[in-house]
Amino acid sequence: MKLRGAIAGATALAVLGLAACGSDDDSAAGGSGGSADGGLETTEITVGALPLADYSALYWAQEKGFFEKEGLTVTLEPVQGGPQAAQSVAAGELDVSFSNTISTSIATQRGLPIKTVVLTSALGPGGLSVYVKPDSPIQTLEDLDGATVGINATNNIGDVTLRNLLNSEGLEDVEPTFVEVPFPEMAAGVEAGSIDAGYSPEPFSSAALAAGMREVVDLTDPAGPNVGLAVSNFIASDQYIQENPNTVAAFARAMYAAGQDIEANEGEFRAWLPSIAKLPEDVAQNMALPDFLPETDVDEIQRVVDVLVEQELLEEGYDPAEFTYVPEG
Repeated sequence: MKLRGAIAGATALAVLGLAACGSDDDSAAGGSGGSADGGLETTEITVGALPLADYSALYWAQEKGFFEKEGLTVTLEPVQGGPQAAQSVAAGELDVSFSNTISTSIATQRGLPIKTVVLTSALGPGGLSVYVKPDSPIQTLEDLDGATVGINATNNIGDVTLRNLLNSEGLEDVEPTFVEVPFPEMAAGVEAGSIDAGYSPEPFSSAALAAGMREVVDLTDPAGPNVGLAVSNFIASDQYIQENPNTVAAFARAMYAAGQDIEANEGEFRAWLPSIAKLPEDVAQNMALPDFLPETDVDEIQRVVDVLVEQELLEEGYDPAEFTYVPEG
């Protein structure tokens, strides 16, 4: 399923998280902690959440009972971006959190004790927008040279995918100035002129365009290099995985089941959204989502790593398998 379209409000999916309830190993094999009989070490997990389409399987899993089926009670906590999520997980402030494979790779290279536990989705076409005011002089990628571009966090999906696109177009000399702006404030910042251009994924990109912003480029244009990159993940600390391997495995099963259920029941998913996210039915029918992944595939993370090595954000030889937890069995 390749969904990327419109959501009517900048906080549209945020409502999805309101009803959520409840809350290191040496290798990918799970470490020495946990329950000897395979039972859950804990049933309550606190999960960092960001209301983006890429992570909507989290909300579907909670709403449709996939966590409950695994014996889990999940509490969602809002987090602004992947780097903050990684720090909060490493510090034990969150048990699990959304993140992205870009932030995770950079953080683990720097020694942060975290691992990917779910590789939830890959970028689909459309909906990852760089936009400006209608009367902006910025018309093309070249015009972004020297422009201030809002992103939610540096060395993250926004700036990495934009650089990847620029490099693929032979525009390595185009150098925007990136400014950190939370997604809910991005379009307002463009409108006010505090930034020249904004970057947003769904649902914020569609909200900005519906409000009159003009798209300069879709960073996930099918002809470009970013479609299919598996950037959206969930992470846990090495210590949490070591102490709770069965709980982490249950969380992963629920997430993958939810993502596949969305793909198998697109009509139901679209019909469900207006009652939860308070958006018009016609908008729900065109809402954008990424491609949900059925399992953790380290080779898919390696594709992202290759981009980061090219951009000199990772060193040659970085092995994502060392920083990915795949339960046995």
